[in-house]
Amino acid sequence: MNKSTQPLLPRKMILFLIGLTFAEATRVMTAVQIPVFLREIGASVSQVGLFFTLAMIVPLVLGIFGGWISDSIGRLRAILLGSLAGILGYLPFAFAQRWEVALIGPLILAVATALIQPSFRAYIADTYPAETRGRIFGLSRSFIAAAWILTPPLGGFLAMNYGSRTMFLAAVFLYGIAAVIFMFLLRSEEMKSSAPSEKPSLKSLRESFTHIFPIVFAGGLLTWIIISDGIRVFAVYLSSNLLPVYLNDIGLINKQGIGMLEGVNGIALFIAAPIGGWLSDKSSERNGFMLGTAVFLSSFLVFILAEGFGGFALSWVIMGIGAALLDPAYNALIARGAPAHLRGVAYAVVPALIGLIALPAPWIGGQIWEATNPKIPFLATALLGSLALIPAWFKLRVPADKGISPAEPTL
Repeated sequence: MNKSTQPLLPRKMILFLIGLTFAEATRVMTAVQIPVFLREIGASVSQVGLFFTLAMIVPLVLGIFGGWISDSIGRLRAILLGSLAGILGYLPFAFAQRWEVALIGPLILAVATALIQPSFRAYIADTYPAETRGRIFGLSRSFIAAAWILTPPLGGFLAMNYGSRTMFLAAVFLYGIAAVIFMFLLRSEEMKSSAPSEKPSLKSLRESFTHIFPIVFAGGLLTWIIISDGIRVFAVYLSSNLLPVYLNDIGLINKQGIGMLEGVNGIALFIAAPIGGWLSDKSSERNGFMLGTAVFLSSFLVFILAEGFGGFALSWVIMGIGAALLDPAYNALIARGAPAHLRGVAYAVVPALIGLIALPAPWIGGQIWEATNPKIPFLATALLGSLALIPAWFKLRVPADKGISPAEPTL
């Protein structure tokens, strides 16, 4: 079939994105409720910050290996294994009586994240050429945003009326649906992007790391993605996990209201994500990254000025628009900077190094909250995060004829 007559989203890609949506549904349904749940089982605000700092450590390590496994065994196989880990990951939350016990959940979920996140991005990058890659990342974000619209209000409803533990068991069920979809895709179609060239081995692991780390630290595109986004993510992590605590303790927004805010965020993501993909393809990845970063950070200023549900909802809408503009550009930039056979590792190593930069941020944010004023961490996020625009402007420019040649579409 001529490439010009191929649909942008063939049926199997649509099914793939539906599976991702169910997997993402588990995360967005529970993420905004976890800080409140931790407070319910006895954690202080500083302990909530410590929880999320500790929960970040294991994904940093496993993420790198997850990308290597994706490059070795294939994208779909890695995603299926990640989905099975996700089914187990919410069980500790469902039965924990202390916040320290609840830490087992993020350790297991780290395996799911390590396998799924680099694999789905590499799968898309392998399948589509650079000219349409940003739009596909944007459309994938719209699919995933459907989970943001529906499941956070559902999570809030379940947590408020039946208890947080029921919500975590519902997340287990949703991850099970995702696993069934990926199992069907793996069995029904051997796709080019899913066919590994070799089985995992210490030799292939060493070779992958030997090749990717010089690229990452060479001072090129991947280096500056890590620096630019590392500044932004550090700033965001100072306060992002404190948003639900502020809403609940100070804004007096109940669990269902917090879930509704996440749903509003999802609607904004759903609508704006295709625009973000178009901007990345038609303008430049750098412009998409910078505009998305600026809009996203401005939502924290709106948040600290908000009074009542309407003001908080406005900040969530702005946050969703910023993420929708930023995400396609960020993913397309990494694809530009990594060879095709190392994309799985690249989509793991780059976020892992960014996460390493941001590692102490949640704990620092909790300390700032308790030592000063609850609004200060959010103000620090907006001000510090804006520094990311400086290296992004000077170093994330990618000429149209530069970058790694994309794989031909295989759908």
